[in-house]
Parts: sequence; C-alpha cells; structure tokens
Amino acid sequence: MLNLFKPAPHVERLSEERTEAEYKKLRFQVFMGIFIGYAAYYLLRKNFSIAMPYLVEEGFSKGELGLALSAISISYGISKFVMGTVSDRSNARWFMTAGLVLSAIVSLLMGFIPFFTSSVAIMFIMLFINGWVQGMGWPPAGRVLTHWFSVSERGSKTAIWNVAHNVGGGVMAPLAVAGAAIFAGVLGSSYAGYEGVFILPAIVALAVALVAFMLIRDTPQSMGLPPIEEYRDDYPTKKKQLF
Repeated sequence: MLNLFKPAPHVERLSEERTEAEYKKLRFQVFMGIFIGYAAYYLLRKNFSIAMPYLVEEGFSKGELGLALSAISISYGISKFVMGTVSDRSNARWFMTAGLVLSAIVSLLMGFIPFFTSSVAIMFIMLFINGWVQGMGWPPAGRVLTHWFSVSERGSKTAIWNVAHNVGGGVMAPLAVAGAAIFAGVLGSSYAGYEGVFILPAIVALAVALVAFMLIRDTPQSMGLPPIEEYRDDYPTKKKQLF
C-alpha cells in the first residue's frame, strides 16, 4: 500500500484544557468533510445517463449505451466490498479524496477526449473504472464516523450523513444539464454538447475534493486526542477497555 494511504500515526496527547475545544471543533469539521465529499461522489456517478440522449444522436443505440452503463453498477458492487477492506487499513482523509479525484479524472477524460466515447467497449471500460473508484467513497466515511462518534450517537449521525447522497444526486442533474448547455452553446463550434455533462460536474467535484481534504482527519488519536469511547465515556460493552 502506498505510504500516503497508511493510517495517520498517533501523536502525543494534548492537554486536558485543549482536548474539549479541539474535539468539538474537529468532530464538526470531519463530519462536514465526509458529508460534502460523499455528496460530490454522486456528481460523477450517474451523469452518463444524462449524456445518453446526446450519444444516441451521435449514432449509438440505446441498447449499446445501456450495456456500457451496466459497467458502473457491476464494478461499484464489487469495489464497495474490496475497497472497504482496504479502507479499514487506510487514512480516510487520503483514501476518500483519492477516489473522488480519480472519478473526476475519468469524467474529464470522457468529456475532453473524443477517443474515450468513441466506442461502446471503451465507454464500458471507462465506466467500469469509474464504478471502481466510486467504491472508495462510502468506506472511509464509515471509518470516520466510527472513530469520531461514539456508539450511542452513531445512528443519528449516520442518518444525517446519509442525506449526502440525496444532496449530490439532486445537484448533479442541473449541473450536468448546465454543462451541456455551456458546451453546446458558448463552445458549440468545438463541442457537440454532451461533453459538458462530464466536464462541469468533474470540475466541481475536484473543487469539493480539495475542501474535503482540508476538513477530514483520520482518527482523534492522530490529532493528539483520546479515543472517542474515552472522551464520551461511551463504551460498546459499558465497560472501559484498554486502548
């Protein structure tokens, strides 16, 4: 595993006076990081569906495009399991950001370089890759929730965080349509229009990836804070454990 994906090492603890303030600040900060980060994944997950009518006009059949679209579901299902096991041993800050950036790169390639939308086979491969890196979104968010929120509060915090996919999915459609309008109108002499469906959401996702990276932290211990169970005095077995 690359060094940058290794879990952040534990550092010397902060004083008790600083612990309370830092914990409150960082818990809100990391939650916002995984919320907007996961929402941004949905900017890049289903934009191919919006591009399909444009691609039909380019000569592809709906059956061919449906076959290409199936790649993202196949790879995402596999990746969510495989990358979940990798994420458990990785730094959530780097892992979540990397998946979002890679997904954005795939989307940019499909928008800017005609070769990547020139055949069903190539589109299938690109969407398969996109589905795979999309599987890097949920596992690190789950890791962050586990490390920064105790047993009694994880249910409510996870429920709130789960709204992120609705936010991302809701923003994706108008953003993709706006991208298509921009590339068909202002830049119409050089582009067919569908390219904007991939490009504009990818640009926004890259900007969100930067913000998410600035907000997310791996574990409390890597910031000089005690484990969440100790801080909240909230242990799974109601008994204090050794850490």
